Amino acid sequence: MAHSKKVKPHCSLMGVALFLQLLTIVFVMSPSLSSVSGIQISDQLLLELWVHHIAGLLVMLLVMYINLAVKSSIRFLGDPYRLMRPAALLWFVVFLGGMHIYLSLYSPL
Repeated sequence: MAHSKKVKPHCSLMGVALFLQLLTIVFVMSPSLSSVSGIQISDQLLLELWVHHIAGLLVMLLVMYINLAVKSSIRFLGDPYRLMRPAALLWFVVFLGGMHIYLSLYSPL
């Protein structure tokens, strides 16, 4: 949608996706991680958790910033469209990191 210059519908869709992601964090991921809070994890996995959380927060803030800039709610320094692809790439990396963390914590191996 963003490539075909249908940016406003794309931003609306991304706003809904971001809201659903927040709901998933609150109702699925938080209880899941709190259930393992008492177990010992490696320093490497702890570092992965911190990087995942910080990168996830950054990508969510970046998506909100781009969305507000495209909708002209805030003034954007530069071109917000140039940040869409890096935001998508960062989101994908955070997603893969979350899958790796989940498998590391809950894999039967």
